[in-house]
Amino acid sequence: MRALMTTPEESTAWLTERLEQFGERLGAVLFRLPENVHRRPDGTSDLAIRRLLAAWPRAIPLVMEFIHASWHVDETFAALREAGAVLCTTELPDTDAPPDIRVTGTGLYLRLRRHDYAPDELRAWADRIQPFLDAGHPAFVFFRHDETGRAAELALAMAELMDGGRGGVEAPG
Repeated sequence: MRALMTTPEESTAWLTERLEQFGERLGAVLFRLPENVHRRPDGTSDLAIRRLLAAWPRAIPLVMEFIHASWHVDETFAALREAGAVLCTTELPDTDAPPDIRVTGTGLYLRLRRHDYAPDELRAWADRIQPFLDAGHPAFVFFRHDETGRAAELALAMAELMDGGRGGVEAPG
């Protein structure tokens, strides 16, 4: 990750040269900055992100996930918007309130990371996502993987809620 942030021009070429072969089958590439990577107030972090975004090939959809709250500022959102990159919306297991959903690119990318969701919680998420779908923004919704297969069950339940059983929700691929 350090190479991506310090020499993005070289690192992105190495990382993405094989990804172009996926063509339209590639939904997006997730670039995740973990909790211990904070945005620096001196502007160097903003510059590093802008360099990474400028070096990233436009033909490969990019999703950026910023776990630390210091990144959730207008400067970050503007950089993503200008580059057409998608801001990942992440609900972590230990959060009380659902995260804000912001559109910065061509769609939504949500990571719902709690261990389980009750039917009313899934309905609340479906209700939050639906206006974006109605506005023409595609949505990729991912549930926390586990050994029991619960994520697959949650994904099927979410698809049913989003589509009302009409068969219009598609899995990528």
